[in-house]
Amino acid sequence: MKKWKAVTTLAIFAAITLTACAGEKEKEQSQESGVQSEAAGETAPKEGGKELFTCLISESPAGVPFTDLTWKGFEKIEETYGAQVKLIEALDKAEYAEQIRAMAEMGANPIYTMFDTVSAVAVELAPEYPDTKFCLIDSNLDTVHENVANVYVDSLEPAFISGVVAAKTTESGTIGWIGSLDIPVINRFRDAYVAGAAYAAPEVTVQTAYVGDDSDTVKAGEQAKIMINQGADVIFQTANLAGLGVIQACSEENIKCIGVDEWQGGVDPCVFWSSLTDISGAVFDSFTAYKEGNFTAGRTDYGVKTDSAIFDQRDYDALSDELKTEVDQIVEGIKNGTLELEKQMAVQ
Repeated sequence: MKKWKAVTTLAIFAAITLTACAGEKEKEQSQESGVQSEAAGETAPKEGGKELFTCLISESPAGVPFTDLTWKGFEKIEETYGAQVKLIEALDKAEYAEQIRAMAEMGANPIYTMFDTVSAVAVELAPEYPDTKFCLIDSNLDTVHENVANVYVDSLEPAFISGVVAAKTTESGTIGWIGSLDIPVINRFRDAYVAGAAYAAPEVTVQTAYVGDDSDTVKAGEQAKIMINQGADVIFQTANLAGLGVIQACSEENIKCIGVDEWQGGVDPCVFWSSLTDISGAVFDSFTAYKEGNFTAGRTDYGVKTDSAIFDQRDYDALSDELKTEVDQIVEGIKNGTLELEKQMAVQ
């Protein structure tokens, strides 16, 4: 058992390392692409006489799972359209305005900003660059201006269905949720998960806890073990890098875990379901709309109705026929409007 635990730990450590290395490689490639554009003047194909050049300005650096997941959308833009793509790690708040202005003056269009702090600066500066489109990612800010769009991938649908799957899978009658921080974007996962569980099986108990950090795998593992000792046999983690500690604890205690943002079944077999956030697809679709002259200001929700992935087919295929039918009915209800998840949330 000790040897098996050690192997699991090494596997998870390797997953973190590979993710970080991949993110750095992507960042270096995008930065090199930007340098070539400045030096050669025209390295990207043109659309309507203009170079295709877009960028991501993020408060979260490469190597963080959500940033790397988002960047996959830019890789697809580069591969599909031959556009220049560039990642700007906006780690110093004092430089946000300067970074946004620099990208606008270099001709980046659209300019994508991720998370509220840097996105708030983009909204403020948008009137100065009326010909530049700005796309906010993972932000609840009002767009206000005609050249600002909110590319919004709500955690509501995938987290709600995760709650349904957990409630229908538990044998103990107790399931859990562990988030990184007590903030609105994380609490959205929690509330949707709780609502999904109540919708599927009102008698199921849902335990909730926070790590208090988004990278402390040790503390996350400890929180998970406390929850497991209290009877939880399915735990949904929405704790960023710290969530790997939850997965490890679930693996060691031989209970089921639900992953987040991307498919995490490859991290450990205990992850039988993943609540997908198809931000890479939303980025690609929004850029495609811009390229085709269909940029739409305001908020666009990407989810079931836009055919965005909210769970992985491999996980779905492993469900019982009965649970597959229930998931199908929920998805169809969301599509046709007969199941309003916000109302389900309000019941809680």
